[in-house]
Amino acid sequence: MTAIGNATMGSHDAGGHAIGTVILFLSFAVLAGCICKLILSQVLKNKFPAPFTVIVLIFGFTIGMIISHIYGTSNDFLLGEKELREINPHLIYYIFLPLLIFDSAFNSRFHVIRRQIISAILLAGPGVLISITTVALFATYIFPYHWSWLLSIMFGSILSATDPVAVVALLHESGASKSLAALIDLESLLNDGSAFVIFMIFRDIVVGKSDGAKKIIIDIVKFTIGGPIFGIACGIIAVIALNMVHNELEIEIISTFGLAYLIFYVADVELEVSAVLALVVMGLFMAKHKYCISSQVQVPMANTWRIITDFANILIFIIT
Repeated sequence: MTAIGNATMGSHDAGGHAIGTVILFLSFAVLAGCICKLILSQVLKNKFPAPFTVIVLIFGFTIGMIISHIYGTSNDFLLGEKELREINPHLIYYIFLPLLIFDSAFNSRFHVIRRQIISAILLAGPGVLISITTVALFATYIFPYHWSWLLSIMFGSILSATDPVAVVALLHESGASKSLAALIDLESLLNDGSAFVIFMIFRDIVVGKSDGAKKIIIDIVKFTIGGPIFGIACGIIAVIALNMVHNELEIEIISTFGLAYLIFYVADVELEVSAVLALVVMGLFMAKHKYCISSQVQVPMANTWRIITDFANILIFIIT
């Protein structure tokens, strides 16, 4: 019993220490993000218009190298970073992606971007295909990895996705017109959705899930049409439900977070349609009907979403 008890205590202590190192790293990441935000807004304002996420990435890489050089790889900070890097990537996917996608769509200025829909579709459709094909050509014929065309297209779809938060923030800081910022904002959202759909289709082909022309066509239709239809349906239900709530700050804000995660999970796991497109369409539909949110709640809600997405971006790029 003593040996078993000691082993249990040892395992508990090891697990507790691992959790402690993760908390240490996350605490550093949040503070580092605040420092980067301060540097970007106060020191580098109008001098070096770099996106916030790029500054965080460089800062995290630099600090990690310094700590590794001084203390070696066995210090608690780097152990915490290692623990985070080894968590299931699907957990990161389901935690961060719904936040970033829904925020970009829901907090967009729909009255401005609706005039840019055709141009954005052209950029996010043929434009993304051209970008993916170009990257795939380089990956196949220039890179020394001897990838097949299928793998190269998957790689191209990953690189062709854009960060709408960083792009639009950079445009606003550079004084770009509202119409241009709206076009890029909408294109970034649709770009992410179309690039993700292409990645999923070719991933299924590579792993053997789509082994015939009929199945491939069904997957294309399911991803490109099923996701938006589900998003519109959920958007209608969400607008009707939120219209029944008046001036309930906590309920309205928390409901939008719950909706983002629920719709993303149901679309991705239960329906197997494009969760990204479903969330983009639902977010844009709710942005069009922003009146479903009480007028006294709209500003606090936008601020809450901005803080949460900043926090998510900090964690993603510091971990990177």
